[in-house]
Amino acid sequence: MEELMRLFTYSRTSTLILLNKIDEDKWDVQPEGFPNTVRWNAGHVFCTAEEYLHDADENYEMTNPAWNDLFLDGTRPSEWPEDVPSPAEIKQALKEQDQRIIDYFSDKLANKASVVRDVNGWDLETVQASMQFVTWHEGIHLGFTNGLSKILLK
Repeated sequence: MEELMRLFTYSRTSTLILLNKIDEDKWDVQPEGFPNTVRWNAGHVFCTAEEYLHDADENYEMTNPAWNDLFLDGTRPSEWPEDVPSPAEIKQALKEQDQRIIDYFSDKLANKASVVRDVNGWDLETVQASMQFVTWHEGIHLGFTNGLSKILLK
């Protein structure tokens, strides 16, 4: 497995380890100064990977596309309907997504992106660039979630 894919799996494993340490009754607590919750960050990581990697390869089939209305940029837990994915559903989706991404993209990293995304002046022109972004993005939200967990454990 290429180094990038190993790094992605490392990041995903780290996310799942942290999420499993946070009591599910704390997943919806939004401390002062935090724009979102553990549940939102976990779902956001999942949905962002699905969206960006579908743009990287239009044949990559997104799972749980209805979740985008809950977890993509600009969404807020305070505006959610009553029925949202449970922590267990989100953790399972993240776990399954890891293997789907590895299986689907491992031999496609050099391919040109179906849709080139501009991320603050960085054009994601290849599948590899999109995977790099998705991996970096997950690390950022792992940090946010870790900060939340420290406050929630007080």
